[in-house]
Amino acid sequence: MIMKTSTSRRKFLTNTAQGLAVGTALTTSTFMETNAHTPAKLPAFSHHVFFWLKEPQNQEAYQQLYKALQKLGQITEIAAAHIGRSSINDFDKSVTDASYTFSVLLLFATKEAEEKYLVHPLHKQFIEENKHLWSKVVVYDSIAIR
Repeated sequence: MIMKTSTSRRKFLTNTAQGLAVGTALTTSTFMETNAHTPAKLPAFSHHVFFWLKEPQNQEAYQQLYKALQKLGQITEIAAAHIGRSSINDFDKSVTDASYTFSVLLLFATKEAEEKYLVHPLHKQFIEENKHLWSKVVVYDSIAIR
């Protein structure tokens, strides 16, 4: 019985310490490194773009836009990129907009890096060669609060 209480107390103290460490990490706007692929701090600027294809069922248009989005990754100002499609679950179904075809999240070290990206020749080429494919584009830009 004493052994069990001692183990429970030790577990409680360990869990409490871990909880405080996580809380501290979150309040300082940094992320604890959990593995080699997780950065300690995210880049300062995000550029999130949503695309709606004119013909969502057109596989040629879908593949063209997807490959063009991948090609944007050659632009060196981009610190990290994520290309995705809509995903929905029952929990937040009522507030989730899953009507778009592609979501592209680009992260930049600074707002100035994102501004260089916007005028980069590959970005301008992307727009010219693919704008006929989409019916709507929405952009959300965000700068980190530090």
